[in-house]
Amino acid sequence: MKKTAFILTALLSGAVLFAQEVTFPEIRGWEVQTDKKIFTADDLWEVIDGAAELYLAYDFQDLHQAIYVGDNEREVKVELYRHTTPVNTYGIYTAERMPDYAFIEMGVQGYTGEDILNFFTGCYYVKISSYGRNDVDEETLKVIAGEVSRHLNQTGSWPGEVLLFPAEGKMAMSDGYVASNFMGYSFFRSAFTARYSAGGEFTLFIMYGREGRAETMLNRYREQVKEDNIARKDSIYIVQDPFNGKVYITNCNDYLVGVLNAADENTALESIGKTTRRIEPGTRNQE
Repeated sequence: MKKTAFILTALLSGAVLFAQEVTFPEIRGWEVQTDKKIFTADDLWEVIDGAAELYLAYDFQDLHQAIYVGDNEREVKVELYRHTTPVNTYGIYTAERMPDYAFIEMGVQGYTGEDILNFFTGCYYVKISSYGRNDVDEETLKVIAGEVSRHLNQTGSWPGEVLLFPAEGKMAMSDGYVASNFMGYSFFRSAFTARYSAGGEFTLFIMYGREGRAETMLNRYREQVKEDNIARKDSIYIVQDPFNGKVYITNCNDYLVGVLNAADENTALESIGKTTRRIEPGTRNQE
């Protein structure tokens, strides 16, 4: 699975992104009122007090806001949450996404709910909501979202690691990304996860570790849980983790691939095998 071209594109677009001013598009029939206050990691809590810590975990950079004012006292609020990388943006989006939402094609992906439309594209997590005295219908929110998405002009795609998860048995909209402290260990970073229902519900994870970091992470994990709690079957370690139960984990081409909470060993080993066969030598993360 070749991702080098996308990586270069993401890096180049990111360099341009942080050099340019963030603006909002003009939309016919609406007056745009831009909030001059730009929120950063230092004061994000003023806007989303209870959720600020989660956003910061995904390298939140800044928040730009605007209100679109239409006729009949209709108002639409647009919030642009910018993160350092498309992967981190994907992470915060999936952390808030629920599988029973109504999903739409907007940016890479979006969803609608009562008076809201959220989507992610490139380094932006975009939140749009009916804000005024009179409700704004969903189709109008989609029109505004489309204009905002085109104006941001991001090159967006699913992280390549998401495509490494086997499709069979994967629960819909269950994929996600944990930037740090995966399973409660500070040395486990960049973890992509997905839940499966084959043979009972379990979690499959993929962690990238460039330049030998995957092996280093695995060795630190083995030291942490102690060798007495580790068995091995071929290249896969079977760990009795005191905090996470039985963990199956292996190293494959700079990736750690593993399973949590599997009902039986065969299910775990088969799932890891299906995943490692999809990881080609030279596969790279898009950070």
